[in-house]
Amino acid sequence: MALWRIVVKNSGNAACKDKRQRLEKGMFIETSTMSTTPPLGQPRERPMLVKLFLNKYGIEVNQSQMNLSYFTCDRID
Repeated sequence: MALWRIVVKNSGNAACKDKRQRLEKGMFIETSTMSTTPPLGQPRERPMLVKLFLNKYGIEVNQSQMNLSYFTCDRID
């Protein structure tokens, strides 16, 4: 099992479904996975990551934008 922190790289609304919403640099979520592969690289993990951002910040992130262009993914030891 691996623990991960997904962090927004830059402020903006490019990754948001609703362009009136805005992600701010440094916003983050934490999650665990059974695999040691980073969840941003796993399409099956994207719905869970989107839901975590929605639950924590009320911001709906576009699943297709859940990638290393907009977010960093760090393993928490």
